[in-house]
Amino acid sequence: SVMSSSHQICVFSSPAELALSLTQLLVHESQGTCSFRLALSGGSLVQLLSRELPKTAGLNTAGWKVAFCDERLVPFSDPESTYGEYKRQLVPLGLLSESQFVTIDPALPVEEAAVDYTKKVRELFPGDDHPVFDLVILGIGPDGHTASLFPGHPLLQVTDKVVAPISDSPKPPPQRVTLTLPVINAAKTVVFVATGEGKAAVLKRILQEEESDPLPAARVSPVHGKLLWFLDEPAARELTCPVEKHSVL
Repeated sequence: SVMSSSHQICVFSSPAELALSLTQLLVHESQGTCSFRLALSGGSLVQLLSRELPKTAGLNTAGWKVAFCDERLVPFSDPESTYGEYKRQLVPLGLLSESQFVTIDPALPVEEAAVDYTKKVRELFPGDDHPVFDLVILGIGPDGHTASLFPGHPLLQVTDKVVAPISDSPKPPPQRVTLTLPVINAAKTVVFVATGEGKAAVLKRILQEEESDPLPAARVSPVHGKLLWFLDEPAARELTCPVEKHSVL
């Protein structure tokens, strides 16, 4: 099975409880380090973090550096820009400054944007051969994609790049850059966040069914790190495997 003993499936009775546990994870993972390196996804995670981080006690974000699991090649002013959304929603709250984010250059052609972003990500890990993020927070699509790694796409086989370009994304916008599987799987901790019944069927496929050609999210299996699944009850409702039920409020 793709699932090793170092993975946990945590099911929360509400998205609010999931959010609280996610921020507690951020506190825990970033404690005692002056340089915490985080890779974030976009979508609903932007609102979640913008809502929860300001009320999280014990969070010292001063030394954080934030990269993106993937990014769309659009201007930061475009609502499709993941960094743009964090800049609009999270940065004004004063926890993280613009300079703490590692951003693409959206003016470059997609291949050059990937090379440029590789250079910027590598600068977060001086002296290391490979980037080892402290925490990677991923989402998952109903099709099983994560970051901008899509089912059946040649990018799933890429092992020699930190960041790869994609110009034929099945979801618009078509041009993006994405962290590759080896970088995601090198992280110390990876957490998938999935809520809502629209994710139930794909989670059952990923967490319980052996597939000869595993979906992209099923290929996430940290080599030395731990893998957490943070789900709400509607997302987890088709699972029959052992899960940890959490109620923190």
